[in-house]
Amino acid sequence: MRCLLLSGFSLLLVVPAFPQTAHWLYSGTGATPASIQGEVERFRQDLGVLNANEAKSFTGGRREINWDGVGGTQGNDNLPVDFFHKTSPRGLLLATPGKRLKVSGDASSPSFLMKDVTRDEWGLIEFGPFSGEKFFAPIGSTITDIEFRIPGTDEVACVGAFGAVFMDIDRGGQSFMEVRLTDGSERKFVAAVQPIRSKGLSFLGVRFQGACIASVRLTSGDNSIDTPDIPVPLPDGVGLDDFIYSEPVPLVRKFEY
Repeated sequence: MRCLLLSGFSLLLVVPAFPQTAHWLYSGTGATPASIQGEVERFRQDLGVLNANEAKSFTGGRREINWDGVGGTQGNDNLPVDFFHKTSPRGLLLATPGKRLKVSGDASSPSFLMKDVTRDEWGLIEFGPFSGEKFFAPIGSTITDIEFRIPGTDEVACVGAFGAVFMDIDRGGQSFMEVRLTDGSERKFVAAVQPIRSKGLSFLGVRFQGACIASVRLTSGDNSIDTPDIPVPLPDGVGLDDFIYSEPVPLVRKFEY
């Protein structure tokens, strides 16, 4: 409540509070995939059936990305930003302010082995994927930016829910998800620290009612995974595995989950 004085008269202005959009948070961490599986499944069930990777729009349901179908055994060292919009249609665009986007090779690939002290080598020492063998990270940055499109078109879209698996979070407060909603507000949610030194996993998801997610920024660790283990304290390089999100819908549509 705000009071203004105009020419000796007091004018009472009542400024309404911006309504708080309802949301549900999903969070879990543990040493193995099984330790976060329950929270991931709860998120999946609340979003609905898994939709096919097709250039079409579905009514309800969810989309998923798990990286294992990208680039054969060698992975992809420079993932196109529209791979999951044009090549494998799922209505998602990726970007980073860093050097490039990378999908690891599998366990049989030389690029998956820790050859030196840089985390750019995707070694089995630090990272244990949630599903399959491959995973993802931005190179030269800790930031992954995500926007949405209606699959099969260039129409800008939004989603009612988004979740991601973080790999090897060693320090609290350094790995988090920021979402920009269609109601003009922004929210930040922090991923949980893993309970072990290496190969731990954390899942973080959020589902909204009365608003839709226009974009997502994932910050994974306090240094990019290609940072050498030289600084003290050692850099916390974090990988990313499964992305799970509700079916993209047009921005103009009122949306509730």
